[in-house]
Amino acid sequence: MQHLQPGTTLQGGKYRIEQVLGQGGFGITYLATQVSSNRQVAIKELFIGGSGQAINDRRGDQVVVTNSANQQSFNQQKAKFKKEALRLANLNHPNLVKVHEFFEENGTAYYVMDFIDGESLRTKINREGKLSESLVLKYINQILPALDAAHKQSIWHLDIKPENIMVDRYGHAYMIDFGASKHVERTGTLTTSLALAYTPGYCATELTDLLNESEEGFAEAMREIGPWTDIYSVGATMYNLLTDNIPPSSKRIERNGRNAFTFSSDVSSSTKDLIIWMMKPNREERPQSINEIARRSFCSSCRDGENTIIERKRDTEEKKKKDEEKNRNEAYVLRVQLDENLYDGKYFVLGAIGGALGIIAGIKILGTNDPGLIPGLVVAFISGFLAVWYPVRIYVHFKGKDNIKKWKEQHPNDPRSKYL
Repeated sequence: MQHLQPGTTLQGGKYRIEQVLGQGGFGITYLATQVSSNRQVAIKELFIGGSGQAINDRRGDQVVVTNSANQQSFNQQKAKFKKEALRLANLNHPNLVKVHEFFEENGTAYYVMDFIDGESLRTKINREGKLSESLVLKYINQILPALDAAHKQSIWHLDIKPENIMVDRYGHAYMIDFGASKHVERTGTLTTSLALAYTPGYCATELTDLLNESEEGFAEAMREIGPWTDIYSVGATMYNLLTDNIPPSSKRIERNGRNAFTFSSDVSSSTKDLIIWMMKPNREERPQSINEIARRSFCSSCRDGENTIIERKRDTEEKKKKDEEKNRNEAYVLRVQLDENLYDGKYFVLGAIGGALGIIAGIKILGTNDPGLIPGLVVAFISGFLAVWYPVRIYVHFKGKDNIKKWKEQHPNDPRSKYL
C-alpha cells in the first residue's frame, strides 16, 4: 500500500489517521483526529508517486527513495514542501485553509491543516451539472479576496480549478492545495512549491509556455507569472462552473475571440464580460490584480480585506425582491378596495340589523318568560345576522371579482396585476 493505514499514529500518538482524502503526484492528504481534543484535521504527507515521476515507495509506515540517484531531488522537494507549509501558516484569511503544524517523520514531511467537511466544486458539478450564476458568484465572491490575501504575500497559486475549491455544508468556499504555488522572495528570488501544474483549459499562456523553456530560460519565463496568471484560472473556473464545459484553451481564444466561449442564455452579460476579460490570452490585457477587478466595477469590494465581489446581477436581484414585496403589499390593499372589503363596517351594520330583527322575532315566538330565552335569542341573532350579511357578501364577492378583472384589463402592465 502507498498510503498510511487507518489507525496509524503520528507525533507519538498526537494524531491518528482515519482515511485517505486524496492523492496527487506530490502528496497524500489524510483525514486524521487530533487525539487530545478529538478534533478532525487534515494532514498532508510528502509522497512523490505516480507514473513517470515516482521516486518514493513505502515500507510499512516509512517513506523511502526508490533510487539513491533521486535522494537529492527528494531532499529538495522536502525543503520546498516545508516552505509551502510555512507560507500557508502565515496566510490569514477565513477562506484559506489554515496550516497549524509542520513536522518530519517516517522519512518524509507532513503538515497539519484545518479539515473542511464538505466537497470540491468538481464533485458538486459532477453530481449536479452546471451551477446557477448566483451560486457561482457567491463562491467566487469568497475566493477572490482569499486569493488577494495570498497575492499580497507574493504567493501565486498556479493551479486554480474546481478541484481546488472546497465548499462546506454551510456554503462557505475555501481555496486549497497550494502545492504548485510560486513565491517571490523580498530579494526577487523565485521559489516554487514542488512542481508547476498544467491543467488543460485552466492554464494561462505564460504558464504553458514554461513547458517549452530551456533550463537557462526558465527563471526568466517565470517572471512573467503573477496575479494575472491566477486570475486567468479563476475566469476559467467560473466558465466551467457555469457551463459544465472544459474552458477553451488560450490559443483557441486567441484565434476565435468571444466565439471561443459557449454561454447559456441565463448568464448575464456582465458575468460573460468578466470571464472573457479574465481569460485574455495576452496577460497584459487581463486584470493585473484583484483590485483592478474592483476598479472596473466587477467587484463591489475585493479591496482592503472586504469579502464581496461586485455582482450587479445580485444587486438587481435584491432590488427585484424588494420591488416584488412592495407590489405584493400594494396589491393586497388594492384587492381589498376592489373587492369591496369583507370587513367593511357597513356590511356588519347590515348584519347587526338582521340580528336585531332575529332577536325581536325570537322574543315574539318564545315569550319573555321562556327559560330558554337567552340561548334562543343568541341563536336568533346569529341566524338573523347571517341571513342578511351572507347574501350581501356573496354579491359583493362576485362584484369584486368583476372589478378586479376590469382593473387588470385597464392596467395590463401594472406589476401589481399578478398578485391580484
